[in-house]
Amino acid sequence: MEPSDSDIKVQLLISPPERWQLLWSAADDLLAEQPSPWEIRTQNADGSTCMPYAVYSEAVNRVERALYEVDAIVGFDWTQWDGLQRYRGGRELAAAPVADACRVLTAITRAERFSDGTIGHALDDGTFQAALLRLRTWYDGIAKAHAEYVHPPQDQSWISRRVGGFRMFQALLRN
Repeated sequence: MEPSDSDIKVQLLISPPERWQLLWSAADDLLAEQPSPWEIRTQNADGSTCMPYAVYSEAVNRVERALYEVDAIVGFDWTQWDGLQRYRGGRELAAAPVADACRVLTAITRAERFSDGTIGHALDDGTFQAALLRLRTWYDGIAKAHAEYVHPPQDQSWISRRVGGFRMFQALLRN
């Protein structure tokens, strides 16, 4: 069964704010190095020939790791999803559900395992950056409630934790 948009948002809210800050730090570095350098290598360091593979900047690698850390890479049948065509070049992603931004990032990241250079092409046409920015816009809208109520300080009272549950529900209703 495919996860609903709400299922994906709940998954995102589980990650603590510290993990999100690592993602945004990596994303800022990635956006600062535009265009993001990447290349296809066909030789090893010793000069021997190898199968072609993509090599990305450290910022790209950090973003990819952080996406897994905040659970933005979601389990769904990405090979059958038409969203990569629909959102090619970042078209319409700014107004799309945040769950679709996660699906785009998932499809790009997972496709890289089967076709070297997929992330690079998505960086070149802006799809990857647009999906990251959509995710950030959503998180910025809920960051305060997320930090205060979903992941409250340990010394917070029972009633504050109950209010946190309500705030989490409100955050889920947002796009």
